[in-house]
Amino acid sequence: MAYTPHTPADVEIMLKSIGASSLDDLFRDIPAELLLDKPLDIPAMTEFEVDAYFEERAAENHNWIPGRNFLGAGAYQHFIPSASLYLIGRGEFMTCYTPYQAEVSQGTLQAIYEFQSHICSLTGMEVANASMYDGATALAEALTMAIREKRKNIAYLPELLHPHYREACESFVQGLGMELRTIPANGAQTDYASLMDSIEPCAAVVVATPNALGGIEDGDAARALADKGNALLISVVNPTSLPVLAAPGDYGADIACGEAQPLGIPLSFGGPYAGFFASTKKLIRKMPGRIVGKTTDKDGKDGYVLTLQTREQHIRRDKATSNICTNQGLFALLTVIYMTLLGKEGLTEVAETSLARTQQLADGLADAGIRLFDAATPHFHEVALKLPISADEFRHRMKEDHGILPGFELKNWYPNFPEAEKLLLVNCTEVHTGADIDRFVEAAKSVVGAEAVAQA
Repeated sequence: MAYTPHTPADVEIMLKSIGASSLDDLFRDIPAELLLDKPLDIPAMTEFEVDAYFEERAAENHNWIPGRNFLGAGAYQHFIPSASLYLIGRGEFMTCYTPYQAEVSQGTLQAIYEFQSHICSLTGMEVANASMYDGATALAEALTMAIREKRKNIAYLPELLHPHYREACESFVQGLGMELRTIPANGAQTDYASLMDSIEPCAAVVVATPNALGGIEDGDAARALADKGNALLISVVNPTSLPVLAAPGDYGADIACGEAQPLGIPLSFGGPYAGFFASTKKLIRKMPGRIVGKTTDKDGKDGYVLTLQTREQHIRRDKATSNICTNQGLFALLTVIYMTLLGKEGLTEVAETSLARTQQLADGLADAGIRLFDAATPHFHEVALKLPISADEFRHRMKEDHGILPGFELKNWYPNFPEAEKLLLVNCTEVHTGADIDRFVEAAKSVVGAEAVAQA
């Protein structure tokens, strides 16, 4: 979008129209101690010099070849068809806003309806809303929904929930008086059975599968614990895994949510992304956000409308379930395009290839003396490795000597794990070829040394 500066005359007209005498008057409600009392320290530069400066800063970013990047940890590199980004860039989508006027928003409403339908198909749930901000806030909204349903203020979250998700949940529920308790881990899997005799009546039990270590959880065990606590079961899932793993609906989840980024959204330095949110039909009126429905007009033609809008703009503020508005509608549409282009067979192929490449890497690394943190727990496309040297040294040498970004150092998330400094989280998707895996394995052998390989 082009930059259109405001002239002094423009500013004067706008201030006059809202009854403000000056820019200082416009911001008079902001406490004085929060206002900058001196000019910004910005050097005088020509437009050409500014361009050159930012080109130099941009050049400092390393653009990793997909096959050399094995970093996941919550944001995953997948192949995105060129048609996806072309279609999302069309003006009809790029400039669209909340579709309040159904008669002039049929295209946007249909796209959102298709998004909801795809999410229901993937998760095995009965209803889905029109997207959330991201996966972390989708889980936080699920917890507040559980409070409304169960009238309890305790929720049980797994130790192996992605730490960023837990942080978002803590921020959301701090004003609601909700207590977040932890379900302990046993290796790379959550030990739901350990709390069966001690769980208290609560609002929610959360299962995250695959979890932060890549492990696949036992959905039935999580359902049993939720039943013992008379709670809703909230399932946090990676949508890419669902063509090959059990869907939340298969093990009786009440709510399913997660991050839609793997469904065709570029990494983009960590966002913006889109979250998805689905539930059983009996919870539909407590669901946050909006739901698009399909109907017919007087001529019998298909029509799309905003069926449920439990927001503060539409009902009493104290009855609203959320203040979600425009949110990530554009990115929800991007996931629709991606899923439609790939279809059921394509999505399954992506999942199966990602799983196969990860297993190939794990098998190859075993010959280099590199073991899995927990070989007994099944995984999808991400595994925690236990290295014979520190993860920091391994990561540095793989990057500097071999041009490979090998993964994420788990000591940043779980510093209290045994030998946490040696744990590395590695991810493979369909963008990694067999040759990429072989290159990683040979580089790893070189880095860990002959002694570790011999011990293998």
